Amino acid sequence: MKLSTLTLALLMGPAPLLAAESLDTLVVTAAGYDTSLDDALASMEVITAGEIQRSAATDIADLLRFHSGLEIGRNGGPGQATSLFIRGTESDQNLIMIDGVAVNSGSVGSTALQHIDPQNIERIEIYKGPRSTLWGSGAIGGVINIITRKAGEEALSYGGSLEGGSDDTWRGNARIGHTKGNHRLSASVSHQRTDGFPTLESSNINRGYENTSFNLAAGIDTGRHSFDASHWQTQGNNEYLDYFGNPLDQDFFNSRSSLSWTAPFSDIWTSILELAYVRDHIDQNQSSDSVHTDRTELKWQNELTLTTSDKLLLGLKSSDEDVTAKGGFSSYDENTDFWEAWAQYDLLRGNHHLIADIRHLDHEDAGTHFTWSLNYGYNFGNSTRLFASAATGFRVPSANERFGFGGNTRLKPEESTSYELGARHQLAAGHELSASVYRNDIDNMIQWVLVTPPFSGYNQNIARVRVDGLELGYDYSGEALSLHLGGNWQNPEDRSTGDRLLRRAGHSLNARVDYAWEDWNFGADLLYSGNRKDFGGITLDSYTLVNLNASYRPNPNWQIFAKLENAFDEDYQLASGYNTQGRAGYLGIRYNR
Repeated sequence: MKLSTLTLALLMGPAPLLAAESLDTLVVTAAGYDTSLDDALASMEVITAGEIQRSAATDIADLLRFHSGLEIGRNGGPGQATSLFIRGTESDQNLIMIDGVAVNSGSVGSTALQHIDPQNIERIEIYKGPRSTLWGSGAIGGVINIITRKAGEEALSYGGSLEGGSDDTWRGNARIGHTKGNHRLSASVSHQRTDGFPTLESSNINRGYENTSFNLAAGIDTGRHSFDASHWQTQGNNEYLDYFGNPLDQDFFNSRSSLSWTAPFSDIWTSILELAYVRDHIDQNQSSDSVHTDRTELKWQNELTLTTSDKLLLGLKSSDEDVTAKGGFSSYDENTDFWEAWAQYDLLRGNHHLIADIRHLDHEDAGTHFTWSLNYGYNFGNSTRLFASAATGFRVPSANERFGFGGNTRLKPEESTSYELGARHQLAAGHELSASVYRNDIDNMIQWVLVTPPFSGYNQNIARVRVDGLELGYDYSGEALSLHLGGNWQNPEDRSTGDRLLRRAGHSLNARVDYAWEDWNFGADLLYSGNRKDFGGITLDSYTLVNLNASYRPNPNWQIFAKLENAFDEDYQLASGYNTQGRAGYLGIRYNR
């Protein structure tokens, strides 16, 4: 693919130099409150602001795919339907959150990752393994928590960027943050557009994409109480080709809004009350077909610090979900109510660390469901930590599975039981090794049962899956150089047939390197993925991707950067019959203050 022209710009505050996470990085996804990443009793990774800025990714799926245990499937280029598989599980068996609020679609159960622009994101927390007991339905394979940009400690900060390149692609963003006394306010906006390329390998019709996203956040502290409001949304137009190669397009709109009140009622008791509203809308432009999800959640969480070594978390959430589908094979308009309660005990005794969770679900259609989890860690001195976990997970059937074509309102939640044993070891200052072995058994999986060919049938809880896997990693963080090496070996098996699940590789390797020299910075990302099966008995070949990036700072505030995606122009497919991005180049400039 021909490299395109230049770019200009403005962007956010200076990014951290190293891609590797520091030991004092705080994450909220592991326990529901701030915890050191080094103390997390699970396989976790954090994608930092620096890694996001250096990446050529136009959506978060392209960021996630370069991390061990995470794979994607995509029906073409930017904006096209995208699936995320965490440790071999299905795309609807992973929970995607924005600032701690789930944004999965009520109709299909998965999330439109292709529309989440990384330009407004501060970091991404990746939790691998079931976490349904803490976060709810869908967290069977893992949890992705996307943290949006907020105001920092500076009184005033602002910046922006502009970049352009291959396929007539342009991306820009701007942000501002203000903190004064007990007030904080921030806003960021981004826009991207591209002419794209033909999504189908049998077509020569380019399919474009346009996306405008913004994030607003405000907060105030009044003595012991804090009040926060935030709103994130993305909207635009996505052009695509249908099965027969006809050019179509659709408008999309996704948003997450919340109001929260944090009240430390005593020295040991902090309570958070949060009201959230989530929307996921798709409207076709060549017909009246549409699918809309509107979900309102009221969540009450209480954190009790009983002693310096004992912490109790109690939560209650009520949800009201309305899903409307018009056109297609089946139309419906359904409203569903459900509530959940959970408890977590966090105990620390010397070198021993234990977190135990339980959760109860009462769903209008899926009935009641109970889950539990145990996470245990042990420190050998200051350099080695072992962790082990046993956990159950669940996924409530989506609205399409219950009310759509072949719907079955008597479907039960999909259930999983998972085990993991892992270790992290500091070889020396800046050097860390990690390893984990895991098994995830998933029962009651929903499968289409054919009654009368070709289309008469219904959904039923009959499928069973087992995923066995091994992950290895090495990280080095030095003064000028950071390096990550990772690998995942897995066997996601359909237990009724013995076949590997579709679009899942048996093994993959990834590497990231970043080097700073005076005012220059150079980086590279590498991904190798083994072959995968696809529909119709087709085998998708293995592939190797290499992305390169470089930047130069003429002064502390300005930065000129260049990115090269798929540097060796690898010809590969993530879904049979669909094209992927060839070699593509981008140039840009960013400003931070």
